[in-house]
Amino acid sequence: MKTDLRKLAAILASGVISACCAPLGAAADNLAGATGEPLNDGSFYYELNDDDTYTIISCTATIVTEVPSMRNGKSITAIGDEAFTNCTAITELKLPDTIKTIGSHAFYGCTGLEKITLPRKLESLGDNAFFSCSSLTEITIPDTVTKIEDMTFALCDSLQQVNLPDTVTELGEYSFYQCPAISSFRLPASLTKIGDNAMGSWFSIKDIDASAASAFVFEDGMLMSKDKKEIYRASVETAGEVTIPDSVSAVKSGAFSTCSEITALHFPATVTTIGDEAFSYCSGITRLDLSEGLHSIGSGAFMFDQAVTSVDIPTTVQTIGSNAFAYCMGMERVILPEGLEEIGESAFLVCEKLQQVSIPKSVKTIGENALGFTVNNSQREKMQNFSLSVFAGSAGEKYAKSSELEYTVTDRNITKFAFIAAMIAVVILVIVFALVLMKRSRKTAPAAARKAEKAAKKKAEEIAEEKKYKKIMDEDSDEDEDDDAEINEEDDDDDGDEDDDDDEEDDD
Repeated sequence: MKTDLRKLAAILASGVISACCAPLGAAADNLAGATGEPLNDGSFYYELNDDDTYTIISCTATIVTEVPSMRNGKSITAIGDEAFTNCTAITELKLPDTIKTIGSHAFYGCTGLEKITLPRKLESLGDNAFFSCSSLTEITIPDTVTKIEDMTFALCDSLQQVNLPDTVTELGEYSFYQCPAISSFRLPASLTKIGDNAMGSWFSIKDIDASAASAFVFEDGMLMSKDKKEIYRASVETAGEVTIPDSVSAVKSGAFSTCSEITALHFPATVTTIGDEAFSYCSGITRLDLSEGLHSIGSGAFMFDQAVTSVDIPTTVQTIGSNAFAYCMGMERVILPEGLEEIGESAFLVCEKLQQVSIPKSVKTIGENALGFTVNNSQREKMQNFSLSVFAGSAGEKYAKSSELEYTVTDRNITKFAFIAAMIAVVILVIVFALVLMKRSRKTAPAAARKAEKAAKKKAEEIAEEKKYKKIMDEDSDEDEDDDAEINEEDDDDDGDEDDDDDEEDDD
C-alpha cells in the first residue's frame, strides 16, 4: 500500500548507515567490527574481501559522479548493503565494469539520482537497491542479470523507461511497484515468473509487449499467463463493464490497480483468489459482482474504490484481508456470510456510510479497526451511529467489546434454524398428507355410506320380518290354547252330567 511503503521507507532510512550525513569519525566507529582497518580515500570507505578485492561499504562524499575500479592495486568488485543510502545529493553515477554485485538497499532513498550506469558484468542486484529513487527516469539492466529482486525499483516515481535483457527469468515481489510513469513495458523472452505486485499501481501503463515471452500473453488489455488462468496486469485504458474471463482462477496482486475507468466488475465462479491491491484505486467501480467459488480477498484488494455502494461476500469466502475495502467511502451495505473465518485489520476502515454490520458466528478472527472506525487527523477513531449485530460469545462480540462499539447480541445459530426448519417441513408434510387422505375419504364416503345404509335397511327389514313372524306365531299359539281350554271345559261338563245321571240313578 502506498502509505505503508512510504512509512516503511522512512523507518528504514532512519535506522541504516548514512555516511553522507554523518561525520567521518562516526562512520569509522560503525566499521569497528570489520576485519582490519577499512580504507578511506576521502570519498568512500572500502572493506577488503577474502579474495583480495574491495567492497565499498560507505560513501562519505557529498557529491560524487563516478565510482573507481581500483584502489591500492586491488579491484573494487562490490557495492555493499546500504552503501549509498540516503545520499540525496547524488544526481548521476557511473559504476565500473569491475563491480559484480550491488547489495541490499545500496542506493535506497537517493531521491536526487536521475541517471545511473550499471556495470556490464553485474551479476546480482540486491533487494530495495533503488527503492524510492524518485528522480530516476531510465534504467538498463545488463544481460548478466537473471533476476530483479523484491522491491528493487519500488516507488521510483519518475521511472519511464525500463530495459530488461532476455536473460531475466523473474520479477520479484513489488520489484517495480508504484512506478506511475511507466506507460509501456517489454517482457524478457526468458521470463517465467512475475511476483506479487511487481507491476502494481502503474497509473500510466497502456501497453505490455509479451511477444517474446512464451509464458505470457497480452490480450484484451490484460497480461495473462499463457493458459489464461492468471491475470497479472491490465491496461489503465480498460473501461466500462469488465467481465473476467471464465478461464481465470486468480487475479494477481495489483492486476487492475489504478484502472479508474472501470464501472462494473463481473467474476466467474472459476475465480478463487483476488490478490493484494488487485483492484485498488479503481475509483469508477459502482457495481461489484462476486461469485460463489471465491475463497479469499487479498489485502487492499478494493482499497480506495470510492464509488462502490454495496457488496455481497460469497459464502465460499473464508478470508477478507487487511484494508480490503478501506476507504470505500460510498459503501452503505455489506453482507458477511456464514462460513467467513477472518476479517483483517482495517478491512472496512473509513467506510463512513456503513452504519450497521452483522458478523456471522463462523468468524474466528477480527483485526484491529476492521469495522466501525474512520481516520481523523491521522488518528483512528470510532464512527458515529455505527453498530454491530453479533452472536453471544463469538469473536464478533469480543471485537465489539474490546473496540467499545455499540452492538446487539443474538443467541440464534444456524443449527437451531436448520432444526426448526426441518421440523416445520415435517409438520407441513404431515398436514399435506392428512389433507390428501381427507380428500380421498370424501370421494369414497358416499359409496360407503350408501352401502352401509343398504345393509342397515336390509337388516331392519330382516328384523321386522322376524318380529312379524314371531307375532304371528305367538297369535296362533294363543288361539290354540283357547281352543284347548274350551274343549277341556266341554269335557268337564260332560263328565259332570254323567256323574249327575249316575247319582240320580243311585237315588232311584
